[in-house]
Amino acid sequence: MEYSKLHIRKRMVILFLVVVFLMFGLFVRLIWVQVVNSQEFEKKALEQRLRELKVEPKRGNIYDVNGVEIAISGTAETVVAVPAEIKNPQETAYQLSLVLNSSEEEIYKRLTKVAASVYVERKVSDEQAARIKKLDLPGISFVEESKRYYPKGELAAHVLGFAGMDSQGLDGIENKLEHYLHGVPGRVAVEKDGMNKQMPDGTKRYYPPQDGYNVYLTIDTVIQYIVERELESALTKIDARGGTVIVMNPETGEILALANRPAYDPNNFQRYSQKLWRNIAISDTYEPGSTFKVITTVAALEEGVVTPNDHFFCKGSIVVAGETIHCWKDGGHGSQTFAEVVKNSCNPGFVQVGQRLGAEALYKYIDSFGFDNRTGITLPGEASAIKYNVEDVGPVELATTAFGHSISVTPIQLITAISAVANDGLLLRPQLIKKVVDNEDNIVQDFKVEPIRQVISKETASLGRQLLGNVVAEGTGQSAQVEGYEIGGKTGTAQAYGAQIYDSSFVGMVPVDDPKLVILVVIHDITSGVYFGSQTAAPIFQKIAQSALHHLKIPPQHEVVDQPTGPYAPKNVEIPDLRNQPIEDARKILEQKGFHVRVEGSDSELVVDQVPKPGSVMLQRSTVILFAQDGLSEMSRYQVSVPDLKGMSVKEAAELLAELGLKIKYSATGTITEQIPVPYTRVDSGVEVKVFVQ
Repeated sequence: MEYSKLHIRKRMVILFLVVVFLMFGLFVRLIWVQVVNSQEFEKKALEQRLRELKVEPKRGNIYDVNGVEIAISGTAETVVAVPAEIKNPQETAYQLSLVLNSSEEEIYKRLTKVAASVYVERKVSDEQAARIKKLDLPGISFVEESKRYYPKGELAAHVLGFAGMDSQGLDGIENKLEHYLHGVPGRVAVEKDGMNKQMPDGTKRYYPPQDGYNVYLTIDTVIQYIVERELESALTKIDARGGTVIVMNPETGEILALANRPAYDPNNFQRYSQKLWRNIAISDTYEPGSTFKVITTVAALEEGVVTPNDHFFCKGSIVVAGETIHCWKDGGHGSQTFAEVVKNSCNPGFVQVGQRLGAEALYKYIDSFGFDNRTGITLPGEASAIKYNVEDVGPVELATTAFGHSISVTPIQLITAISAVANDGLLLRPQLIKKVVDNEDNIVQDFKVEPIRQVISKETASLGRQLLGNVVAEGTGQSAQVEGYEIGGKTGTAQAYGAQIYDSSFVGMVPVDDPKLVILVVIHDITSGVYFGSQTAAPIFQKIAQSALHHLKIPPQHEVVDQPTGPYAPKNVEIPDLRNQPIEDARKILEQKGFHVRVEGSDSELVVDQVPKPGSVMLQRSTVILFAQDGLSEMSRYQVSVPDLKGMSVKEAAELLAELGLKIKYSATGTITEQIPVPYTRVDSGVEVKVFVQ
């Protein structure tokens, strides 16, 4: 009995100690929660009662170069539901479906989600918001969000791109400058009770968003409108897939206008095919055709393998490695200077120029003008040129590349390269952004002129522009003329392989002596009717240039000064025999006679051979090539094509052959019936052509 009582007391003591220990632990925990760490638990409790909604920042505006708004952010109301507060989800869904574009079933799914709050419909119209507010539906409220708006509609759509529902840039400048335009989101926090109802005196917190920065483009909306108007008008008369026009300031690389057709309205981009979103000015390549001859021209002038007065012969075609390359003119252009080759856009002439240059030299300039890389323009999706590797270039590829085939480029690459010729040979990176500013107009980033490299000399660029001026004044580009202005330019036409589909183009600069504008017009995939660049693209250039020059207040020039005549005109001079003389001495003799000189091989050696041969009669300012021993391997590049002399008098044939640096041998005068070598054989300069007469 005594043992039992003692055992009971022990258990009571143990139980008492356990209770005391538990009470002590609870007391310590209470002190920890209520005193030591009270602020942290108070914060956690508040967070459990708070319901947060993200507040989108106002997206930065986009302006043109003159401060005209072309992309702005307004406010729109978004319908929000708190499922716990909705008394009759089915009826509420029905009422909302009568106002909104969504189905009743879809709205019901949103209203019955297990969530503190849900979006019912984002960024509704003012009319829809007013109608829903009148319904006074329990659990339905509104929050304001930023909505992107493009006040000019389709204008510059492919430059601007568009922003999505969450104000995120999806294409164009909107996408490329997202980090500047978007801003930092804010949020709203409201305290709710256990029934998820807003507490009357509960905490309300508002964390304001940081609005995005504003962006100023180099685009001039007036010129952009002119470009789109003329392009749209032209395509109503031409059966083509579309067109592209780019206007650039060659002194800065700034793009004043960039347009494609067909286009789309970025306010409702989702209603258009995604193909129309594509910016073909930077994302698609095409064969530039004869507009690429500008690059071949200045490359040949810079390398010294040709001068404007050098003579070439075109019979209407030329055979290269068994392949016949035709001229656009039936019967060819006959004997012509290089200046006339450029003016006439003669393919056989440019083939011979390309042969003089050689693949390595031509590709050196192709790469240096920027066709080996993307331009780096501030737009997404830029493509690269498609061209042969120089080691894969054979005689045919060299010939066709020289006149703008066997290579595909983007419009932005081509106008950037041509602008380098307009800018005294200095290649610049194309610019679309002028500056980025904050909401107080403080400059966040200022975009400066960005030189890349000096591609050709100022002298070569100036001479190249003069030759392009002849194209518009007298050649294939005459339909691009603007009264009172000297314009330099080049037409281009390229046929798709195996189909009667053509790309036509024109690239021009104005004023040609000191260009302020370079304009590229490309019409894609012409399927019927007229298709030559001179008939389609050049007239568009003319209308755009005329309006743009007036808008920019660029004054007209004085009349073009004619080429010198009389005692100052170039004369025919006989080429002396310079063989076995020191090259430097030979150079001085030729320069004194008014010739240009090119040396193949070492300058410190003797002249081993020369082109044209001694005794040839050439026009002053033509090029004479001197060969040192280590440069003889290059002689084949300077061969000439023997013209067809049949039907000519001996005197006429002698004059023509002299222009080409060839000699004539005859035994009697009269009308020529046969000749050796036969017509169109490629021979060394100075070779004697024997003729037979009736």
